[in-house]
Amino acid sequence: MYKFLEEQSSQRLKNWYQFRQQLETSSTPLDDVVKYFSKVPKVKIYTDPYDQSTWPTAWELIDENEYCQFNIILAICFTLQLIKQFKNIQPLIKIAIDKTNKVVYYLLFVDDKVYGLVEDEWIPAKNLPTTLNYLKIYTMPPLH
Repeated sequence: MYKFLEEQSSQRLKNWYQFRQQLETSSTPLDDVVKYFSKVPKVKIYTDPYDQSTWPTAWELIDENEYCQFNIILAICFTLQLIKQFKNIQPLIKIAIDKTNKVVYYLLFVDDKVYGLVEDEWIPAKNLPTTLNYLKIYTMPPLH
């Protein structure tokens, strides 16, 4: 259903557009967008999460087709922002470190759900561990 890896840039952009159209009527858009981006080519580091001026646009992200852990958070955020069902959301991206295990997390907050703590899963924001220390918080600007 979701081809991504070996396609030309124009085909990836077209498929991404078609996917966003499918999301408009999906009963599980949050899960669907995670599944879509679970198949992208992954790299170790591609985008500096601490310098928002260097972040790719939504279309550059799909065109470049290089996904570090942070770029996946951006891709999910951008995709949701571009569908009507979520046009009025005010997503937040938070960079956090767990004070206990010293692991850094890139977290996407959409309403009362959070993605990025548990692999491929949205969790209720109220279930986040109290050991998280937020290093940086970004309010994502609207894309419409």
